[in-house]
Amino acid sequence: MRLGLNFAEPLYQQAYRELKQLILTGQLQPGEKVIMSKLAELYKISRTPLREALRQLQTEGLIIQDHTCMRIVTINKGDFLDLFQSRMVLEKAVIELIIDKIPDEDFPMIEEVLAQTEKAIEQGDPYQILELNTQFHEKLLNYCPNQIMIQLLNHVRSLLLLYRATINKKTKNNYEIVYEHKEILSALKSRDLEKALRMMEVHMENDQKRGLEELK
Repeated sequence: MRLGLNFAEPLYQQAYRELKQLILTGQLQPGEKVIMSKLAELYKISRTPLREALRQLQTEGLIIQDHTCMRIVTINKGDFLDLFQSRMVLEKAVIELIIDKIPDEDFPMIEEVLAQTEKAIEQGDPYQILELNTQFHEKLLNYCPNQIMIQLLNHVRSLLLLYRATINKKTKNNYEIVYEHKEILSALKSRDLEKALRMMEVHMENDQKRGLEELK
């Protein structure tokens, strides 16, 4: 595979997207050693843009650097539960901050993301489903005025991407997730804070259960 066909996009960004997809689709396994020379040969790319792509993946927490080498991140059950506990707190805090901040005219844009998700489910594209599910939460996060909270939540979500990618390979899980997203959005549209918090909590609890099933 050769990068560089999209001249409008920097090489490192193309490499970043390709590597991220390899990680999230399991072609690069958790704990696997990242060998820069092999990746450079595979993508016919020089080490400078590749190094920048790897740095971006390190920032997201998908690649870790130990004292000997870089590896794909591995998260054990304890880490997973700690991350979901943190995500639950942060996601509900965001709901409280945005409940009155989303303009009515913006809701159709968010609904369109859900419609696209359903199409991706019908087409059986797990990576696109993951991207759209992430996009739903990002759309909501755009209305959050607390930048520190945004950074913390993005970091937690990045570390959970490996399990969310695995969850999205099951059609049953996908339909459950899009239904839960619709319930959250419905509560936000009606400006019902209590219901929105409850629906987000249900979504987080279900996502945790789905992830624990994969950990087994």
